[in-house]
Amino acid sequence: MHFKELAAYRVRRIAESILGMAEELFARHLGIRALEWRVLVKLAETPGSISTEIGRDMLLTPVQTGRCLQRLREANMVVAMPDPEDGRATRYTLTHPGRRAHEAGTRIVLEVQRYALRDFSAVETVALNNLLERLMASSSYGEDDVERLSAALFAGKRDQA
Repeated sequence: MHFKELAAYRVRRIAESILGMAEELFARHLGIRALEWRVLVKLAETPGSISTEIGRDMLLTPVQTGRCLQRLREANMVVAMPDPEDGRATRYTLTHPGRRAHEAGTRIVLEVQRYALRDFSAVETVALNNLLERLMASSSYGEDDVERLSAALFAGKRDQA
């Protein structure tokens, strides 16, 4: 087995390369990071979201979410408002600069994706998207799956190494 031939390694390398290019363009033209743009995406789709919703839907940890929201507030891209129904909750909404950054970030992401797929035909792009959809579905797992693989690999014993 060669590590660099594993599908998971290849997917990760592709993701890191695409993200790296996007990060450079985000920093150069928007002054934000890709994580912060993901927060803008959530707020563009669901204005008035609370931080736990943002983190959950954008796959961010609570610390990442908090830092992104703070940075976006400092950049005047997001405003925070107390929830009128729940005084403990804070709801976030895009400002005009936040909407512009969201739109520009979307253009960046689409162009970086186009660049990454530039050598693919339309048919290959559709096939890749279908394969990725299947891979996403087949790679999701639950506790039962972990238990089953653990038993198959190690007869159910926990490694104490």
